[in-house]
Amino acid sequence: MLKLVSILAALIVWGLMSLTLPPEIFPGPIETAQVLWGEIVGGRVELDLAMTMLRVVGGLLLSLIIGIPVGILMGLNRRAEAVLDVWVMVGLTVPSLCYAIVAFMWFGLNETAAIIAIGITAAPAIAINIWEGVKNIDTKLIAMARVFEASRPVILRRVLVPQIVPYIMASARFGLGIIWKITVLVELIGRPNGVGFKLFYWYQLADMRQVLAWTLLFTIIMLIIELLILKPIEKRLFAWRPQVTV
Repeated sequence: MLKLVSILAALIVWGLMSLTLPPEIFPGPIETAQVLWGEIVGGRVELDLAMTMLRVVGGLLLSLIIGIPVGILMGLNRRAEAVLDVWVMVGLTVPSLCYAIVAFMWFGLNETAAIIAIGITAAPAIAINIWEGVKNIDTKLIAMARVFEASRPVILRRVLVPQIVPYIMASARFGLGIIWKITVLVELIGRPNGVGFKLFYWYQLADMRQVLAWTLLFTIIMLIIELLILKPIEKRLFAWRPQVTV
């Protein structure tokens, strides 16, 4: 209910602000929704949205494949931490535009280059999250498990993994937020379709209604993924944890 109230409040503020400017500059939510519905009914959304989702999912998987092992290695091994720390920070500071340009120049203007650029850009942020999570593992629980003569596989499955999984889930959600933004940029400079391509296309035509309509579509899809996919997965994975109340 609180989420619905906050969304409704945001729409009201949007509508009130739109009254102060011409619709060509800042259309209201109703007009924007009508434009978006017209695009959906006209069949001009499915392909671009599907291509964007393909790049988002591919980039997220690649960033997790790179970031999780690097983060775990840095958290468990001090020498690896000393070596990789600098390079993870370098990876964070390099602009995503640089990754996109280099990937397109190396691999060509294709989907492989787009997914590589997206995944490599988000991987350092995921590695840092996992790194901090592994460093915060409660070693007393591991010592207690050894006292009870638990085997290594049991310690790994029942002690280590449950402590790391929350950080992996948080990294996935955090990485997804980064990847949405990177995907739009990659589509803008190097792909002939996708939500980012459409945003740039309508920007060139100075059509603010279409720009806000595609932005609204992007936001709705993000909220659907967060509330209907990631939240239920998180509740199921962490149902065993007691709820903290203050």
